[in-house]
Amino acid sequence: MSISNLISNLFSPRVVTTVNSRFSGQIRVMQTGGQKYIATGVLTQSGGLVADVWRPVIKSLSKTYNLKPRTCLILGLAGGTVAGIISKAFPGIRIVGVEIDPVMIDLGKKYLGLDQIPNLEIIKADANSYIRNLNLNFDFVLVDLYLGDQIPQFVYSEKFLGQLGQLGKLVVINHLFYDPPKRQTAEELVKKLGKIFPSVRLHRVLTNLLIICE
Repeated sequence: MSISNLISNLFSPRVVTTVNSRFSGQIRVMQTGGQKYIATGVLTQSGGLVADVWRPVIKSLSKTYNLKPRTCLILGLAGGTVAGIISKAFPGIRIVGVEIDPVMIDLGKKYLGLDQIPNLEIIKADANSYIRNLNLNFDFVLVDLYLGDQIPQFVYSEKFLGQLGQLGKLVVINHLFYDPPKRQTAEELVKKLGKIFPSVRLHRVLTNLLIICE
């Protein structure tokens, strides 16, 4: 085998396992160059590009807002990549991660070390229902809710967005931004958030728009 073929084989994605979920459809665990990630369709849900999206954002938030959170709520935990980044960035932080899909949680534990993240409480629940009955406040709320490449419609509702404003001092919402329909819905979401939060800032990373509300 030539060196070029060897390199190609080492870094070409290969399927580790494929499972079906009633929430996320077909889920694949992929591996490239020794790194595993979880994907649904063409969208990476955990690992891989997800870390590339969130790591610079968390670093930027820490500097720009002098962010030193003790508590964090993640709506859309998936396989736990973002929780792991936050845990390392803010040692000792208590994280509550809400995820509706038990299959995603199981894959995160088996392949991405989800169950090894310190001070992480995993809640199997629908995020919309969960926060409706929640009487806690968090320093930092992160919304990364996707079923495949679609954000659930309740995320765009003024009721849900208003509840986010009551839950967290700083709220960050992840929205795909790679084609005209997604850009349009993202822009509409930003307008709604501007009516709820005094400060709304935008941060572009790769194909994503991170909406930072304070």
